[in-house]
Amino acid sequence: MRQPPASHGPVFAPPGRRVVDSVTVLLPVPPSVNRIYRHTKERGPVKSDAYKSWIDGAGWRLQAQRPGRVPGPYVLLLAVPRTARMDIDNAAKAVSDLLQRHGVVDNDRDAVRVLLEWHAEHDEVAATVRGLSDGAALEPIAPVRPPLEAVA
Repeated sequence: MRQPPASHGPVFAPPGRRVVDSVTVLLPVPPSVNRIYRHTKERGPVKSDAYKSWIDGAGWRLQAQRPGRVPGPYVLLLAVPRTARMDIDNAAKAVSDLLQRHGVVDNDRDAVRVLLEWHAEHDEVAATVRGLSDGAALEPIAPVRPPLEAVA
């Protein structure tokens, strides 16, 4: 059986994190996905200094809030401050990776849906993880494939 890469799974999760149905945490705005990696000739893409700094600061901020753990499939809701200078969808990867790294979710691939919205309440990203009960199915938001007449 193929083993997951070492980067997967909780790295900084405190032992015995309690299992909960939902978690909401406030995090600093991450760097845009366009600034997460820098490319080198020798090693290819490597984490940028801005991303490493954000991971460190956001990790401490997350741990201070003592979030529980949401196992299995989940929905991720991200409210990004309107003052953030990025495309709204560029915040999702860094936040998902951080939630996995700190054991709030088991694997960011378990996200069934990710919803993004702007907010004007404060200058932080509000990330809510809502677990899905066993066998729960979400109604599709949009068709999976275009109608046949649109393809012709």
